[in-house]
Amino acid sequence: MKTELFEEILDNLRNYIISASQKGKNLITYQENSEPLKLFEKLNIKVELDKHKEIILQEETKLELGGINKKSFSLVFPFSNSEFITHINDGTINLIGQKIKDIKELSIDFGMIILIGGKSITEKDWESLRQFNLISNGIEGFLIRTIPRKFWCRISENILKNFTFEFLGNAIFYLYKQRFKDLIDSMEIFFVNTYPNVIDEFIKITSKINTHINEKWLEKIENWKKRIDCNYDWGCEICPYQKECYEIKQVLVEREKMEK
Repeated sequence: MKTELFEEILDNLRNYIISASQKGKNLITYQENSEPLKLFEKLNIKVELDKHKEIILQEETKLELGGINKKSFSLVFPFSNSEFITHINDGTINLIGQKIKDIKELSIDFGMIILIGGKSITEKDWESLRQFNLISNGIEGFLIRTIPRKFWCRISENILKNFTFEFLGNAIFYLYKQRFKDLIDSMEIFFVNTYPNVIDEFIKITSKINTHINEKWLEKIENWKKRIDCNYDWGCEICPYQKECYEIKQVLVEREKMEK
């Protein structure tokens, strides 16, 4: 993606947020806590890499952000372009919507954007940085699930009392920097809830980033299909030979390791 296009998208996003705030939408900005472990301890919510691989059932859920019957979207965009990085407000958490304590519903519309800049990020790192398992498996009583075009987070009753979007943003910063500390130069997070029209506008503004991500993914699939001489037209996710293909891929990956 060209620097000018990314700059334009980010400027449009920031200008829209300012405009929405001026029209009465609730806007809150938090900064990354310099001592996140003390924050987590104070809130009595455990945050640690791969230590909280929990299944939170519907009946155990006190609040759902997004979901099947709500508007939702998610975007994680890692990039290595040094010019991109200068446009990120490092350590900033932007919230457009209600604070957790003001939410009365059991589920609400929700969207999240995570921008990650790092001069050393490679193509191999790119997909790992986009995985939500890092967050979902790292926060006690918190679960993220995704299906095509839908995204939601479940918050269990035992942590809701102390849970805030400031906490969630800091937990995301912390987990990413624990796992990828040598890669990340800057991060910025956007949360939006309650306002479905704002979510629609976020999706519209960032559509070119999603197009860029989808093109990268399709290119990766096509390269893989050429590599294994696959001539099927359907996508890998519905391919009846997906299991066999995956096993072949693992063999090829191990062979690559041996040849290095």
